[in-house]
Amino acid sequence: MNRIPWRHRHSATVNSRTYRPLVIEVKITLSIEDSRPYSMGKRWFSHSRSRERSEARGRTMGVWADWWWWCARPGRLPRAAPLSILLATVLTIISLLFLLNAKALSRHPTPRQVLEMGDHDFEGAPQHHPDLVSYIRQLHLLTPKGASAPYALSRPNATDFSQNGQSKEVEKILKGKRGGVFVEAGAYDGEQLSNTLYLERNLGWKGLLVEPDPWNFWSLRKKGRKAHLVNACLSPSPYPREVTFKQSDTMGHIASQGEEANRRGIFTRVKCFPLYSLLLAINTTKVDLLSLDVEGAELQVLKTLPWEKVKIQVLCIEHRHIPEGSEALRAYLEERGYALHTSVGDDYIFVRKDLEKIPQEDLL
Repeated sequence: MNRIPWRHRHSATVNSRTYRPLVIEVKITLSIEDSRPYSMGKRWFSHSRSRERSEARGRTMGVWADWWWWCARPGRLPRAAPLSILLATVLTIISLLFLLNAKALSRHPTPRQVLEMGDHDFEGAPQHHPDLVSYIRQLHLLTPKGASAPYALSRPNATDFSQNGQSKEVEKILKGKRGGVFVEAGAYDGEQLSNTLYLERNLGWKGLLVEPDPWNFWSLRKKGRKAHLVNACLSPSPYPREVTFKQSDTMGHIASQGEEANRRGIFTRVKCFPLYSLLLAINTTKVDLLSLDVEGAELQVLKTLPWEKVKIQVLCIEHRHIPEGSEALRAYLEERGYALHTSVGDDYIFVRKDLEKIPQEDLL
């Protein structure tokens, strides 16, 4: 049989098809072996097989295994040696730091390890329980800034930061008392609308600031307040609990069941501690000013207090959102020896009836 010229084989008849696989195979072989030395062809095949193995290892062992396989190929290890040594050194240092940190933690256990309790273990605990007080003090309470630490206020030249002059009114009631103690729940960012910043800066008061909203609390921490801080809400029950909190700038509040089911807005889970537990955590049961702005839970919070164990001189209570109504708040506090002194904006200011030098005509 005559061979068909190469230029005509693309249109060959059926009989020529027997030559096409043979010719193609020979052409591929020649293109590989004739165009480069045998060693280069062998290296090309080795590279192809190495790449397949590298891809398989990369899928199973990740990027680091693939990188190490690339470094281990013949001829490339000397070039990758400096990078390999650097990587090994960094990993060794990190491992040593982890080991040293683990040893330090074992020598100095965390407060949670000392208490041997988790957050859920305190739900329903009595508000005066020593373990609960220690838990708050060691894990949730932030200590005040030093007296010499500067404030970081957006309005450093302002004097009274309260919305309607509540701070000045308290100063007037207590006759300019210096070194007093305050508790402000609903502290916001510690500056705007604060009923206690004036007393702290000008009269040297100390106390506790309570703010449940995480965003507001982050701003509060940067202000440099000279008071204890706690990122929690006041519990409406005489025991700690965890609740769903609806964030809404100055109007944040414990979410109702309807709001929680609707899920319109920004919600977060926060801890709630009884007011009495927080007082024990800062080692005081005598308070000169209690400022409550907790968007409707004011009366419930007050009902958790063991009034025979605490002494509060002045209360500044927002009454607008109380479900039971303002009169229910007034009647409850009058039964416990307080009288309504004045109304400032949405706040009622109550004073103890036995507070010295408060003229009866000044009481409402």
